[in-house]
Amino acid sequence: MIGKTIGNYQVTGELAKGGMGAVYRGRHQSLPREVVVKSILLSSFPPHAQDQLKARFVREAYIQSQLDHQNIVRVYEFFTTPENYYLVMEFINGMSFRDLIARQGALPPAHAVSLFKQAVSALSYAHGFNYVDESNNRYTGIIHRDIKPANMLVDGMGRLKITDFGIVKLAGERSLTRTGFNPGTVEYMSPEQIRGVEVDARSDIYSLGVTFYEALSGRLPFPHSETGSEYEVLRGHIEVPPPPLATLKPDVPAALASLIMRSLEKDPNSRFQSAAEFLDGLNDYEQNSARTREEVVRGTSKQQKQITHSMTELISHDTRQAPITAPVAPPRQVPYPIPSPAVEPAPINHPAATPSVQQPRAPINHPAATPSVQQPRRYGLLIAGVLFVLLIAAGVAFIFLKQISAWSSTAANNTTPTPAISPTPTATPEDARLRQARVAEADERYKDAIMLYGEYLAEHALDTDPGVKEIRTHSSKLNEFYGLFNLGDFCMNKQDYAEAERNYADALKLRPDSKLAQAGLEKAKAKQANRR
Repeated sequence: MIGKTIGNYQVTGELAKGGMGAVYRGRHQSLPREVVVKSILLSSFPPHAQDQLKARFVREAYIQSQLDHQNIVRVYEFFTTPENYYLVMEFINGMSFRDLIARQGALPPAHAVSLFKQAVSALSYAHGFNYVDESNNRYTGIIHRDIKPANMLVDGMGRLKITDFGIVKLAGERSLTRTGFNPGTVEYMSPEQIRGVEVDARSDIYSLGVTFYEALSGRLPFPHSETGSEYEVLRGHIEVPPPPLATLKPDVPAALASLIMRSLEKDPNSRFQSAAEFLDGLNDYEQNSARTREEVVRGTSKQQKQITHSMTELISHDTRQAPITAPVAPPRQVPYPIPSPAVEPAPINHPAATPSVQQPRAPINHPAATPSVQQPRRYGLLIAGVLFVLLIAAGVAFIFLKQISAWSSTAANNTTPTPAISPTPTATPEDARLRQARVAEADERYKDAIMLYGEYLAEHALDTDPGVKEIRTHSSKLNEFYGLFNLGDFCMNKQDYAEAERNYADALKLRPDSKLAQAGLEKAKAKQANRR
């Protein structure tokens, strides 16, 4: 299929192949558009099964082409040829949620909530969607029935999109599939789906809850046994309560864990009754978390004011014998100024202060007045003491603020519902993941570099910092280069050396310094020369 033209699209690579179909990357011949081309592997099935596969494929095309939501993959075109059926869809430059979890493990709660709010929003839209089927029958409500990480795609901007509506069920419609056929994926199936009874939107909520649980904990609530048997998985969904998130990941806030566990209730009546209700719960969680953080900040500010007040009292107490605000007489022509009020001012009313006795002093302009050596010395000591206390106060304040900053950055790891503080949006060289990505790129470990850039950009999806934008553009170019390079390798394995040479040459246009692409180009040329 690589290099073949189907309709208006040239197939440029293979993205996936399963038991029922294949998914290819393609490019429109006259428009600057990258697409995904999906087809059925009809040759793998006997004639009596092909009709049902075609019906499911047509159903997917009809439904997904009408859905218009920012978190659902769009369908551009559907057409048939004598050999097969083809569905042309939006290309998402990123990775599946399954790959994201496999590479990164458990996600930080704030990151997971941001992504899953998008998924719940898409399901809420689909569950209430007014749809016309291929027979011109009208329905309201589409149930996906196969929500899982592999069917959720995340791009470099942190946008999540749901795909694969091939086994959807219309609300109120009897199943399109044959009796005894259970669509879906065992690890993410709802109890009612496993039993084979009619399902509604709450089944999708359960499957999304399983996915959310896996994203936060790094594992499934009901994994396969060591022998790979599905029995324990099925039994777990139907009978066994999932392990509490608090026991697996204590850093997941209790309020968030409660939402996930509610979505995993065995009885559909005990779950969220709609995706909209689930979304409201996530929004309330975020708002409460924000309020909690504000209260923490206000409390911190109050503590800071108390410390400042205490410091002021300490300074005032130490300087009560000669307040800084005491009136100062005009200086005399002496080696140093001598502040000399007519009467010693009353000390600040401090519990420990002892009233001083006021004694008359000689006027400054008295000809017999002799400059006091002890008084300036006292003021010199006083000024030094004030400076010393101010330095101590500044040091205490610095340490205190540093502790507050450190506490805030780890607040999301506590069991209280305080959201994680987002990483600094600026793409600074200090970011460890960026350093690793650049090292991997320099070593021409492009797959690792793309993965690291993708993780970084997913966490900074909403940032408008110029540095992040620059990395986003760079990552996109690197993805394009790596796709062409892989196509070159693929064509080499197929012994299509002319096509391999073209792909390597196109890759080198994007990255002239790539030794791997240059080596591939030279090898392709040599293979062609040997054939002549």
